Amino acid sequence: MENNSFGFQETKFSEVTQPKPNNYMALSIVATILGFCYCIGIIGGIVAIVMSSQSSTKYLKGDYEGAVKAAKVAKIISLIVLVLFALQIINLIYSINQMGGWDAYMLSIQEAVEAIQENQ
Repeated sequence: MENNSFGFQETKFSEVTQPKPNNYMALSIVATILGFCYCIGIIGGIVAIVMSSQSSTKYLKGDYEGAVKAAKVAKIISLIVLVLFALQIINLIYSINQMGGWDAYMLSIQEAVEAIQENQ
């Protein structure tokens, strides 16, 4: 925008405001919460939240391309964290089934607790 001789701002036709890109903040927060199950998930979730925040900041500063790139990175990292969470749940279910099912799993936990109590 430029000021003309009358003090009014003139808008160039090339300065078209782009719509704000989705910053995927909600997805990043969900990924962080679910990432508490394993260490790399927490780290990835925090990085995704930072990238989401940077997307909004870059858009407000007028860097539309940077905002889109930061949003894309936040989305990718969040999806990676969610896939790792799903794989961990699948691994947990598989491990419980290998032990003989839920009852055998609970029995092994109960035996471990009793062993700890006897040693104290």
